[in-house]
Amino acid sequence: MTQASLQKLHLNAAIKIRELILQGRLAPGTRVTEAALSEMLGLSRTPVRQALPALEKDGLLTPVGKRGFAVRAFTHAESLTALETRGTLEGLAAKIAAERGLSPEIQTAFHACLTQGDAILADRGDIPASNYAYGEMNASFHRLLLQAADRPLIAELVERCAVVPFVSPGTIAFGDAPEAVALADLVYAHRQHHYIVEALERREASRAEMLLREHATIQRHSMDL
Repeated sequence: MTQASLQKLHLNAAIKIRELILQGRLAPGTRVTEAALSEMLGLSRTPVRQALPALEKDGLLTPVGKRGFAVRAFTHAESLTALETRGTLEGLAAKIAAERGLSPEIQTAFHACLTQGDAILADRGDIPASNYAYGEMNASFHRLLLQAADRPLIAELVERCAVVPFVSPGTIAFGDAPEAVALADLVYAHRQHHYIVEALERREASRAEMLLREHATIQRHSMDL
């Protein structure tokens, strides 16, 4: 099996397990094992084993024992607080980055994210896979913002917020919302990405900060859905 095929298997496993958690089929506190998930999903244990640490990083699983995981328990209020805090911190990072000015390398990387996001939203034949791909692009975009600010403390605090379920920029979830509603949110969020990059390039510090604070409300809307 090729490396690309293996990566696709791992991606599909992560998508399916994430859906089980977000749909409530794996309740908070539930112990999850490779064997049980493999049988439930009809997959081999290897892609499941690779998916579990990634879902822990997303904040959906918590370590139990030496190698086990359980579905993380959380409240809606906790997620909202962490999301609002993340938006405030990233707004500060955007302000600092705009005042500093973007390096050519970071500017190029931002535009690569914009192009990638445009392509994902233009072709949504496989909705779960598209959401996952958009989430990866979104996570890269937000990492670039923190890199541009070059303030390690801000980056560390944002990382603490991101382990709360639904708060990580890489987590794209809409529950049972209609596809048209979910797509509209993603299109609006990505349009904001374009505006954010524009403000950073023009060194419009206050505008960049406000755009990032507003940007967090899109994720709040999807969380409410």
